[in-house]
Amino acid sequence: MKKTLITVTGTWAESHSKNWIECESTWIPKLREMGFEILILMSNPHLDKEYEKIGNFFFSKCGDSLDEMYLKNHYYISKYLLDETDYDYRFHTDSDSFVHPERFIKLLEDYTITNPKDYIGCTIPYPGLDTGTLHQETIVGDQFYASGGSGFILSRKVHSYMVNDFKIEEHETLWCCDLITGELLRRNGIFLFHDSRFLFESKYKSIMKRINEIPNPHIGDKDSFLAVQHYCDGHMQEIMKELKI
Repeated sequence: MKKTLITVTGTWAESHSKNWIECESTWIPKLREMGFEILILMSNPHLDKEYEKIGNFFFSKCGDSLDEMYLKNHYYISKYLLDETDYDYRFHTDSDSFVHPERFIKLLEDYTITNPKDYIGCTIPYPGLDTGTLHQETIVGDQFYASGGSGFILSRKVHSYMVNDFKIEEHETLWCCDLITGELLRRNGIFLFHDSRFLFESKYKSIMKRINEIPNPHIGDKDSFLAVQHYCDGHMQEIMKELKI
């Protein structure tokens, strides 16, 4: 397995400020025990430099508003990865997502060794409505991008596009940082590889309109194929108990 940095969105916003703490008390320690470096991404507009890494936190010189999300989640951490590390890949996810340690390892092995890809995640819009079937395919089309909620895996190569090709004046807002990422990569011939082991909704919160009553798969089920599932905040201890890990 190639060397991979894991980053998790943090925030000072009261409504979500404790999400990263929930991750730190559940799945994050398991992956750290396996040798992964995991950084919580935070903003600090008062920095006298572009970014600063302190322990398990990575601070970017930007505000904490949604309008500066791309800077915090991708721009400055990409500069750091390229200039100061030898990481081959980065996996980024939100702090309200649960990561299954063992299934995540298998996912990384598949796309960093067995069948290397540059950009892997869960497609928005979702290809079809059956989230309960393992589905993998290359997605070609301007309207598709990987959900930043459940997260995505990015090769070292694509981080250069995320820095050098990013022009802040081209965007009215930086809120949809996953959409911006997808656009930057498509310009450089990098298309998303969809893998349904990532899922941007859960049994706790569904965002897709459905034409049937088929429920979402649950990462806490022992037979589930899910490796990363969004909208699990407030339930991570419960999921750990279900999985007996």
